[in-house]
Amino acid sequence: MKKYLILSTALLTIFVIGSCKKDNSTTEGKPSLSGLSINAAPAFVAVGDEFTFRANISSLGVSKGTLPTVGLYWQVNTAKKDTLTRDAAATNPEYHYKVDSLGTYSVYCYAFGGSNYYNTSASSSFRAVDPAQVLSGLSAAQEITAGGLTWQASNLNYQDAGLSFRDSKVLDSAVGRLYSWTEAQTVCPAGWHLPGEEDFSTSFADTEGAISAGALMAGASFLGEEMWEYIPGVNITNSFGFNAIPLGYIDMVDPFTPYNKYGEYACYWTSSQEDGMGTYMYIYAAGKQMQKASGDKETLYMSVRCVKD
Repeated sequence: MKKYLILSTALLTIFVIGSCKKDNSTTEGKPSLSGLSINAAPAFVAVGDEFTFRANISSLGVSKGTLPTVGLYWQVNTAKKDTLTRDAAATNPEYHYKVDSLGTYSVYCYAFGGSNYYNTSASSSFRAVDPAQVLSGLSAAQEITAGGLTWQASNLNYQDAGLSFRDSKVLDSAVGRLYSWTEAQTVCPAGWHLPGEEDFSTSFADTEGAISAGALMAGASFLGEEMWEYIPGVNITNSFGFNAIPLGYIDMVDPFTPYNKYGEYACYWTSSQEDGMGTYMYIYAAGKQMQKASGDKETLYMSVRCVKD
């Protein structure tokens, strides 16, 4: 017992001495910069696109003390591209970048205040793609005929209205643009028109009035990844050549996630309306049949298919 008591006392003595020594040499940590932001590039871009990134330093602050003179430097992926020495009072320092090859990019901006401060950073990431190689697994037909009606076999890409999927104009030619119900009424080209609910039934419904979702769904891949979520019991055949792809929809009322239900829903406006709302037809990945619903005419954006007059 005495041996163990002596050992415990010795360890306690060492701990107390060590603790006192540490307390006497403790220094406060370096202050940290924070509050830097930059504008985001579209999620997908084309080779040759040029972007101007702007560093917003209006909210730049420091965890303690006075904000020092701040410098900025920019980096693309792992290669340092440029160094800018700026005073913190400068407004929106800019960095210009031209995309030179296919691939994934991350543009970083770092704000630094010297060796006595921890830096802060902001970034924007995007992917450069070839629009001709974005989609695979679709029928090559430009038009299909079913029930005596001729349909476009791909989503409409009318540039004078609508919004780009994921805010990426480079994807317009591959996946089409998305439109509000009001816009959809007038975007079809001459000789074509926006279909009504009855047009979908005339062309695609069976004898009981149901439209098989799998007969319209394409087993498509987006940049090598399958678009439709796998759901047991839903048989994707694309037997009509309709080439339905699940872009989801854009909800302009939702500021955080405006691009909704990618991989789950393919939605198409019709010329019909109910109770002041626009009517649309949709395919849900987990549903075996195409369904009808209605939504706000101005704030929801969906795909459009046109039918020949």
